[in-house]
Amino acid sequence: MAAPKSQVELDPEGAITDSGGSGFFHALHRESWHFFCSLKLTVVVIFLLAAGCVVGMFFDQTLTLEEHRAEWSSALWKLRLYEFLEFHDVFHSWWFGFVVLLLALNLTACSIERLPKIWIDIQNPIRTLTDQQLLGIRYMYRKTVSAAERDTVIDVVRAILKAKGRHRSEHTEGSSFFAFNERHRYARTGVYLVHIALLMIMFGSMATTYTGVDGMMMIVEGSGASDSVRVKGPGGFTYHHNLDFKIRCTDFRLKTFVDGSPMEFESDLEVYDPAALVNPVMKKTIQVNHPLEYKGYTFYQASYNPIPGDQLVQLDICKRATNEAELVELEQCKADARNIHTVAIGDRVQMPDGTAFVPVEIIRQYGGLGGAVRVQRISADGTITSFVVFRNYPKFDEKVRRGRYIVGFRGFDQQYATGVQVGRVPWINVVFAGFILMFLGMYMAFFMSQRRYWARLVERDDGSFDFVFAGAARRHQYAFEEEFSKVKETLSEVFGAEPSVKERAKALREQRQKEQAARAKAAKDQDKSGPVDD
Repeated sequence: MAAPKSQVELDPEGAITDSGGSGFFHALHRESWHFFCSLKLTVVVIFLLAAGCVVGMFFDQTLTLEEHRAEWSSALWKLRLYEFLEFHDVFHSWWFGFVVLLLALNLTACSIERLPKIWIDIQNPIRTLTDQQLLGIRYMYRKTVSAAERDTVIDVVRAILKAKGRHRSEHTEGSSFFAFNERHRYARTGVYLVHIALLMIMFGSMATTYTGVDGMMMIVEGSGASDSVRVKGPGGFTYHHNLDFKIRCTDFRLKTFVDGSPMEFESDLEVYDPAALVNPVMKKTIQVNHPLEYKGYTFYQASYNPIPGDQLVQLDICKRATNEAELVELEQCKADARNIHTVAIGDRVQMPDGTAFVPVEIIRQYGGLGGAVRVQRISADGTITSFVVFRNYPKFDEKVRRGRYIVGFRGFDQQYATGVQVGRVPWINVVFAGFILMFLGMYMAFFMSQRRYWARLVERDDGSFDFVFAGAARRHQYAFEEEFSKVKETLSEVFGAEPSVKERAKALREQRQKEQAARAKAAKDQDKSGPVDD
């Protein structure tokens, strides 16, 4: 009678495992375990994660909880539902974390369910081909050979298996010969490497989310050092994170296009550490994509804000050249930083001969010519004249206006607060290692296939040998079928084609008939001999 399905399961290579057991608690445990190991759970969890990501894109995750409350305060029930499901911070919500945990349990259960059995099979494969194994093997070559061909069979098998890989073994049992070869023996572990990698990525990301720092610092240039970072934490709440060192901005520089829009900006930062013997311990100019790194923190140039107050302008004032020799002095004067005057609107720049220059108005955009400043010239006798100099045309005053001095407009000197984004991701190496491990596992899972070959040469009662060459692959069956067909062609060329199904069936019937005749003869002889007297 056939074994019940719940008790006997046939492995693709013919290994039979017992999965029996009865009782309510055993059934409950089995069903619960099957639930966490099921592919249906994986599909549902992945769908929920995708839905969570869509929800996270639909609701602005950059706003604070207070801003979201103000937006949804019109309907109380909507606000309560919104806060309960934490749509303002989906990726830190309780239900999103629960779904991630469910996926982690699913991956862990699947790995625990299958990996130990696979690992035992990898380390201890069945090297001797048995009739029981042949029940589950699809690809094989079978042929009856004579005793004179025994050594030839062994030499041909050794040559074939040597070309298939280095994991070979062989042994003899009397006149019988057995050989085994395995290729890509660890290929089946690729999917479990992907499982481990996903767990590393998930838990590394969650640990980074709850222990890392992602915030902003607004540091006024030229002011004191700061150690306070404004961080948006889980749930949309903001808090201040204090560094164990301080950051100071000594200077901020902004370059703009002709229309006044920002082209690039950078900050000169200094790091002051109370634990260091010499401060500042580090100086660096940060730009976009060129951050400063210290003690696991990374400081990125992110934004800037002008500081309200007196606006400064930079003017260079030099004597006009009247001959060739004075032209050289004029260029030297413009290059000399001592002749660049940084003054506020209304302040006076006094020259040695009593002439004074006073900037009176900043013009951000002068008729499409860019930034300009209106300057008053006050002569020694009190005469006042007014003129305009342009930032984008440094030779305008020299060529257009007449006078003893040439005035150039270098630009504005607005005081700014630099916006520095601060980040610390303590578990990022675990996440990166998870991605590397995932790519390795995917390569093993998709491009490698475990393949096994067996050879068996067993002596028959009539002195001939039953030769079987079999192979099995876990995946890529079409490629393996083509590979095994070439092996069969080689064996057929040497030993002849294997018997057809019809011929094998006929030989099996004849063998059974002989066995039945032998049993009948033995029974008849026993009847003739009669009972044995005591």
